[in-house]
Parts: sequence; C-alpha cells; structure tokens
Amino acid sequence: MRASLKEIAGSMKQPPAKPVAVVPAEPKTYRTAQTRAATRQLSGHFPAEAVQAFRVLAATLDMDVQELLGEAINMTFERHGVPNRLEITSGRRKRD
Repeated sequence: MRASLKEIAGSMKQPPAKPVAVVPAEPKTYRTAQTRAATRQLSGHFPAEAVQAFRVLAATLDMDVQELLGEAINMTFERHGVPNRLEITSGRRKRD
C-alpha cells in the first residue's frame, strides 16, 4: 500500500529547533553629499526625446535640470493653489 502524504510529512518532521539569539545588524553608513542632506528625490520616467529636449532647454537657459525642475514644480503649485514653494537651487554649480 502507498503511504499517504500525511505519513510521509510526519516521518520527515524534525525536532523543534532551539531559538537562536538575533543580533541586530549595525545600520549601514552611507556617504551623503552635503548638497543632498535633508532632501528627498522626486523622479519619473519619460520618453528619451522629451528628456533630451528638457536637458537642452535647461542648457539653453543656463540652468541645471534640477533648477528647471524646481521652477516647473513651483509653477504647478501655483496653478493648483498650493502654497508650498521650492527654493530653486543646485548644488552642482556655484553661482557668482
């Protein structure tokens, strides 16, 4: 006669394992640029042509992409009546 699945599973049972002390892992320390301290990333995926056009526009206006994005976000806030405003800055280029 064939063994049932319950019999096979019962014969395979191991005695309960002894609890193992869990040692908390040390938090990873990542180097964060000073220009990114206390900030969060906001991003999206767009067609390559649109991204290239955005970068060209930023270069034409002598702005970083981040600065142009900040301006676009502020315009969106204004359009929808949201009082929040971003400070339009870039940590990559120093302005004189």
